[in-house]
Amino acid sequence: MILGIIGSGQLGYMMINTMRKYPMEFYVIDKNKGPAGYIADKFFYLNDYKNFVDSCDYVTFEFEQVDETVLKYAEEKNKLRPNIKTVDLKKDRLLEKDFLRRNNLPVAEYKISDSYKEAFEIAKSFGKGVIKSRHGGYDGKNQYFIDEGSRYIEEGNIPYVIEKFIDYDYEASIIAVRNENKNFEFFDPSFNYNKNGILIYNIAPLKDYNINNKMIDIAKKLMDKLKYIGVMGIEFYVVNDSVIINEYSPRVHNTGHHTLLGSSVSQFEEHVRSVMNLNIIKPVLFKPSGILNIIGTDINGKVNEIIDDKTDIYWYHKSETIRKRKMGHINIYGDSYDDVSERINKLINTVYENGLNNYI
Repeated sequence: MILGIIGSGQLGYMMINTMRKYPMEFYVIDKNKGPAGYIADKFFYLNDYKNFVDSCDYVTFEFEQVDETVLKYAEEKNKLRPNIKTVDLKKDRLLEKDFLRRNNLPVAEYKISDSYKEAFEIAKSFGKGVIKSRHGGYDGKNQYFIDEGSRYIEEGNIPYVIEKFIDYDYEASIIAVRNENKNFEFFDPSFNYNKNGILIYNIAPLKDYNINNKMIDIAKKLMDKLKYIGVMGIEFYVVNDSVIINEYSPRVHNTGHHTLLGSSVSQFEEHVRSVMNLNIIKPVLFKPSGILNIIGTDINGKVNEIIDDKTDIYWYHKSETIRKRKMGHINIYGDSYDDVSERINKLINTVYENGLNNYI
């Protein structure tokens, strides 16, 4: 069995590493060789996309912003999982929001504009608003938080989605999986802490079971509507006793990395099982667990301070350390939710010794 992965970053890297125990090979395609490309059984450059697709039994992707030519050819050959519609919706925030609203899935109030000046005025009219580029941008990039006191600063005129700011209690997410037989499973939802639009840490399981059930129902409905095959991450704002979708990701997701330690199966294994038409299984969380992202810094000289019997390090082997760039993450499990939280706070002081704001 051969699985092709479009994209050569850390998500593909962890997908391959996790599944080396299976009798399968992994081919990777990208414009440049990244972490996944170095450990793949075979690496292809984009101009060789037909050989790449034709050589694989199935093709998946590790990120939405990948080469469209490869996606379209894999879809044409009936090998792409999840399907190309899931990516098309993610390449335009307006299409994503419209799709969710049409299917009665909860989203924040939003408007659109091709002018930043108009977008700024719309955001202010909301009282608090978030301006996001319709195309591209992630981890807080091309996003502007506006309130009544914000001063106008000229930005480029590109298509924007302007969302009413949700004064949420906290952020949460769910990782779910669905296969071609319509079987559906999910991991315990997690509490997420984000700063400047970037996930810093998360902890599972979420304590609010009523909220959990609402996220599970939404995940199943969304995946069924998309005829989805694979793992999906869905991020939510939690407000009182309700949930609002922030966004979905048609792939393995940063908020699911906690499944690498403390769970019976990881999101990476479930994703590969699903897209390769193997049985998916019901995940079991053995211990409360979470992650701390390593962003914009290395951990040279700190490894011994980090590792113990309840932690694990995943380093992504990127070529250059840049501010706001995810360089790796630390998995943590504990005897309770509070135990994991305490461990994460100690690790934040170790990893970000000069203060978190200096790295993100």
